[in-house]
Amino acid sequence: EGEGTQGEAINKTTRRIGKLVKQSKRYAWWNKELSSFVSGQFKFDRIGSSYAESVPLFALRLVPAVCGSIVIPIAYHLMLELGVTQWTAALAGFLLLCDNALLTQSRFILMESMLLMFALFGLLCVLKFRHYHNRPYCIQWWGWLSLGTASLTSALCVKYVGFFSCCLGLALIGQDYWRLLGNKHMKNFSMFCHLLARAVVMLTVSASIYLGIFYIHLTILSKAGPHDSVMTSAFQASLEGGLASITHGQPLEVAHGSQVTLRHTHGRTCWIHSHTHVYPLRYTDNRGSSHQQQVTCYSFKDVNNWWIVKRVDRNDLVVSHPVDAIRHGDVIQLVHGMTSRALNSHDVAAPVSPQNQVTVQYEGSQLLHRLQCVYAIAKLVACRYRQQRAGRRCLAYYRIPCKYIIYLYYKD
Repeated sequence: EGEGTQGEAINKTTRRIGKLVKQSKRYAWWNKELSSFVSGQFKFDRIGSSYAESVPLFALRLVPAVCGSIVIPIAYHLMLELGVTQWTAALAGFLLLCDNALLTQSRFILMESMLLMFALFGLLCVLKFRHYHNRPYCIQWWGWLSLGTASLTSALCVKYVGFFSCCLGLALIGQDYWRLLGNKHMKNFSMFCHLLARAVVMLTVSASIYLGIFYIHLTILSKAGPHDSVMTSAFQASLEGGLASITHGQPLEVAHGSQVTLRHTHGRTCWIHSHTHVYPLRYTDNRGSSHQQQVTCYSFKDVNNWWIVKRVDRNDLVVSHPVDAIRHGDVIQLVHGMTSRALNSHDVAAPVSPQNQVTVQYEGSQLLHRLQCVYAIAKLVACRYRQQRAGRRCLAYYRIPCKYIIYLYYKD
């Protein structure tokens, strides 16, 4: 519930419009206590915990309560549109008023009341739209069609379960058009115009609202949060903090000092990763090890996945100006960003596959001068090209997201 109170990006099954409505009423309720709430002092991180005095509970519960109250008259008019008498419609509204589920949902900080309001109002608008089948293209015809589409799309934006209401509304509009097909006095061109008008309104209004909600959401919640790790690297780089703090000031092309993540593509998706742990002096099968820092392939995005590209003849690790871009055939070293140790491999068997050499990180300042730490970029090509076979033994094949494919070879 507290996610997004500090402008952090969120990723949930609950759609954006519900979150935006709840966030907007927090900002709109101006009182002395709201500043501490908006600043994120109360995190809403534990269900059932007591609210702080600074939390504006009245403002938070106002919108769900209002939406739940509006559901009753909407249901009354919806029953009238279905052709029942006023007494029957009033009975339906009264029974809905006494429904314990609706009463409970309207009293708490939930979005079900908003979902019901948008869904029922959208269906009501579609039913009113059907009354004007004898007066097509009038203002009321366009108005009810647009309003119904907007309301049903809003229900979908609150929660994806609103998709079923959208399907029902689409079926009613399709039934209305199907009735026109039996009219022998209507020309084919008129039929096409009716279909085109309905399609244009529904697609335009739906796309505008759905994409507009995401645009507002991403504009307001522009900071990195706990859920942005499931998104693409390009999206994470667009958020303030987190990945953006690493990529800030980095050149678009790979150069000396560039910070990159290297993703393996010949099997399960994982990133070359390292940490401060070292291999034991001897493996479990009593074979000797390098006793150097471990290098693994990690399946999740992590700060330890970042590496710095370094030229062999330079000691600094910063991007220079002008940019010293890495080209085809250049010789480089890869330095771990968190531990400042270079990627290294030598004639020591790996712990799991003894037929292969172990890949580790060498300890000590002299690591930057060891030949085992030096690699040649044999291929630096666009992502769309496939791997080409080379005569030398390939150490690894990694992809820098959206930009390059890199083949790393030992420099003999």
